[in-house]
Amino acid sequence: MKKRRSFKFNDRLVFDTEEGKIEIVVSLSTENWSTQAFINDRLIVDELFPEIKKKIEDRKNSNGVSQLSMFKKVILWCVLTIVFIAIFQWAK
Repeated sequence: MKKRRSFKFNDRLVFDTEEGKIEIVVSLSTENWSTQAFINDRLIVDELFPEIKKKIEDRKNSNGVSQLSMFKKVILWCVLTIVFIAIFQWAK
């Protein structure tokens, strides 16, 4: 097993096995998400994590709804903070 941690958004991990040269290509950006596997320079797996890619694409497509829900959460937290401060001041 080979472990490697990296903060690179575009990277290529190559290692040799009995089956040949295995290569994992990772490309992460705001526009594209891709993780592919190659054996001997031949594409074997087009997408290693299709569920994660679908979630990211769905979130990107519903960005307007996401911003609205984020705004609602901020308002809710502000109201809760004000209520807790008022209760704390009243309890003094």
